[in-house]
Amino acid sequence: MNERLRSAWSTVVFTLIVIGIGGLSWSAFQENGWVEQTFGVIWDAEVRHPMLLVPTIGGALLMASIYLRGGLAPGKNSVVSALLTYGMMIAGVYYCIKWIFW
Repeated sequence: MNERLRSAWSTVVFTLIVIGIGGLSWSAFQENGWVEQTFGVIWDAEVRHPMLLVPTIGGALLMASIYLRGGLAPGKNSVVSALLTYGMMIAGVYYCIKWIFW
């Protein structure tokens, strides 16, 4: 039973991290997003949306690799990885709530 709970928690962590990566990528690359505001006129509208897939897919593949090796247990490795994991989980919860209610 304990192994099932650990597996379920790991799946929740993975899902929240992927949603967090997707949400942050969307916020960065949408119209008037962080990247467009930073680079201004240089950022072309035709390039913006395909570029959204690169960090999302890359982050999802990285998290899937870590998940499959059992490395998504917060606090397992170091303080920095735990903070990064919790930060992405918080971003995932934020974007879940934002997409559901807004």
